[in-house]
Amino acid sequence: MARLSRTTRLIVALGALALLGALGLGFTLLRPAEEENPWEFLGPANDDVTSLVFDPTTPTTLYAATQFGGVYKSEDGGTTWRYLRGSGFRGDSLAIASTTPTTLYVYGGRGVYKSADGGETWRAVNRGLELGERNWVSALSIDPTNPRVVFAGTGTGVYKSENGGETWRAVNRGLELGEMNSVSALSIDPTNPRVVFAGTDTGVYKSTDGGETWGRISTWRANALSIDPANPQVIVARTDKGVIRSADGGETWRAADGLPAKKMSSLLRAPTGVMYVSDWEDCSHLYRSADGGATWSRVDIIEILLASPLDRCSGGAGRTLRLLAVDPNAPATLYASVSFSGLSGLLRSSDGGVSWRPAGLPRSVLSLALTPSSLYAGTIGGGVCRSDDRGLTWRAASDGLTGFDIFALAVDPTTPTTLYASTDNGVHKSDDGGLTWRAVGLPGQSVGALAVIPTTPTTLYAGVSYGDEPGVYKSVDGGETWRAAGLLGQQILTLAVDPTTPTTLYAGVREGGVHRSDDGGETWRAVGLPGRSVRALAIHPVEPAILYAGTDDRGEDALFRSVDGGATWSESVGTVYGGITAVVIDPNAPETVYAANENGEILRSTDGGATWSYYPIWSYYPILPATPLSLLLVTDPAQPPTIYVGTLISGVQRLAIDKVRWAPYP
Repeated sequence: MARLSRTTRLIVALGALALLGALGLGFTLLRPAEEENPWEFLGPANDDVTSLVFDPTTPTTLYAATQFGGVYKSEDGGTTWRYLRGSGFRGDSLAIASTTPTTLYVYGGRGVYKSADGGETWRAVNRGLELGERNWVSALSIDPTNPRVVFAGTGTGVYKSENGGETWRAVNRGLELGEMNSVSALSIDPTNPRVVFAGTDTGVYKSTDGGETWGRISTWRANALSIDPANPQVIVARTDKGVIRSADGGETWRAADGLPAKKMSSLLRAPTGVMYVSDWEDCSHLYRSADGGATWSRVDIIEILLASPLDRCSGGAGRTLRLLAVDPNAPATLYASVSFSGLSGLLRSSDGGVSWRPAGLPRSVLSLALTPSSLYAGTIGGGVCRSDDRGLTWRAASDGLTGFDIFALAVDPTTPTTLYASTDNGVHKSDDGGLTWRAVGLPGQSVGALAVIPTTPTTLYAGVSYGDEPGVYKSVDGGETWRAAGLLGQQILTLAVDPTTPTTLYAGVREGGVHRSDDGGETWRAVGLPGRSVRALAIHPVEPAILYAGTDDRGEDALFRSVDGGATWSESVGTVYGGITAVVIDPNAPETVYAANENGEILRSTDGGATWSYYPIWSYYPILPATPLSLLLVTDPAQPPTIYVGTLISGVQRLAIDKVRWAPYP
C-alpha cells in the first residue's frame, strides 16, 4: 500500500488520547474577572518561537518567546526549558536589560508585559501606549546603561518610557508617519545611549537626543538594525531588497558585497563581529560575514532535522528559517525558528548553520503517558519529552527517537521504566525511563495504535495504520519479535483490550467500523459501524459489554454506544458532533465518560452517555486556532479528576474538572 502524506497521517494520529487524573497536584491558575480559569498551560510549546535572548551575565540562561504559548526559560544552555507561569500570552519582541538581566520586556499580543524577577512573574505596563488591532509593538529596545529607559516601535511610531514601562509617551518628532509607517526595528548606540536608530517603512531614522527628535538618514525600508559595539559608526541594516551597511554613523550607505538584492530574514551579530542573515524564501542556505557585514559568503545547509531524519529544506513556500540568536560565547552556535512542511519549532546549530537539530522546545503533542514518577509527551517530529515534576519542566527523552512522530506511548505497569512508543517507523522500546530507545519491530510501518496487556505486560498489540502491511500485530516477548494477528490490509486506528478478559480486544478500522477478537487476535469479526472510521474506543471497567466508539464524522453523530459487546450500536449518544478524537470512562465512576472532538471541546456525560455537557479549551485561549486534542485518563479516587490535554498547537494543558462550568451540549 502506498505511504500516505505526513499531513494525512497526522490527522489520523490525533486519535491518540490522554486524560490523566490528578495525583495531588497544585495549580497556578489565571483569574479572569468573571470566573477562575480552570486551564493551566504546562508546555512544552508546540509553537513558532518569535524571539530569543541570552542573559548577558549568564549565557547559559536563555528566554524564548513563542507565538501562542508564552515565554520559556532555560538555565542550562537550551538543554531543558521551563514554561514561565503567568506568561500565557502571545509573545514577541523579547528584550532583556543588559545591566539588570532579571528585567525583561515582551510584547504580549495586547500590550507590553514586564518581569522584574527573571520571568517568574509578569505584569502589563501599557499606560500611554495607544495600541490596538492595527497598532502593535514590533520592536523593543532597552537603554544599555539605564534599564528604566525603554523604547517601543509600533505601527504608528516610537514610544519611550523613562520609568521602567510605568508610563509611555510618543516621541515621533521628525518621523514621517502615516497609515503604513510602522517602526519595525530599534537599535541604541552601546557607547552613547542618546543615539538611537529606527528602521521604518519610509527609511532609517537617527536621533541624537534620546529619541526626542529624528532625522531620516536613508530611504531604504529597514526591518532590522545592528550597531557594531566595537565601532558604533558601523551600522548594518536588513531591508526588503537586501542588506546595506554604513561606516560613518548612517551618513552614507552601500549594499553589502556577496548578498543577492532580495528580501532577507533575520540579522544576527556575535560579540566577535561575525554576522548571519537567512534567505526569506529559501531555507536551504544562509549567509555569513566575518568582517562586520562588509562582505558575505553563502553557507549551504546540509540538513534540518525537524519532521523526520530524511526531511531537508530545499526552499519553496512555507519553508522559512528565521535566525533568532547567536551564542555570545560560541559564535558558531545559532538558534532559529523554522516553518517547515506545516510544522514549527526551535532549532539549534553548532556548526555555523550547516546542520540543525531540535533545541528542546518540541512540537505537537500526540500522546501522553504517566508513571509514578514521570509524565511523558510524544510529539510530532520531536520524539519524546519527559517531565519529572508533572509538567513544570521538560527535557528530551529521545535518544534513538529524534525525528519520529510518536503516535502512542505505553508503559509496562509492573516495570514503569519500560516504555513502548509507536511511531511512523515501527515500534520502539526503552528500558531506562525514556533515556534511550531502540527499534524492536515493524520497521517502515506507521504504527498508530499500541496496547499492553496489564496482567501479562510482555504481551503487546500494535495497530499499523499505514505502510506496506497494515493490520494488527502481536508480540509475546516484550516487543522483541512480532507476528501478524489479523485484519491484514485494514488500516488500524485504535485498539482496546477488555479489562476483565485480556484475550478479548477491539480494533477501530479506517472506513471499516469496529472489529472484535475473542482469542487474542487469532480470529476477528466485524461487530458494527461499517464504513465509519473509528479512531477512539473505550470499554466499561466493570461491565465490559458496554463500549463507546468515536468516529471522525464531522457533520453527523460521531459518538456511539454498545451494551452487548459491539453486537449492536446506538446511532446517537447525546447527539455529539465534531469528529471524536478520544473517549475515556472514569474507572471510579463508570457512568462518567469524557470525550474530545476536533472543535476543541472537552465533553462529559455523567449518565452513561445519555446526555452531554461540554467545555471548550478556547474559552480562555481565544488566540489559539481550533485544533484537535489528544488525551488519556487515570484517576485518583481521593482527588478531583484533572485532565491533561495534548494539543496540536499549544503543548500540554491541564484542566481542573472541579473548577469547570459545564454547559449543556447543543
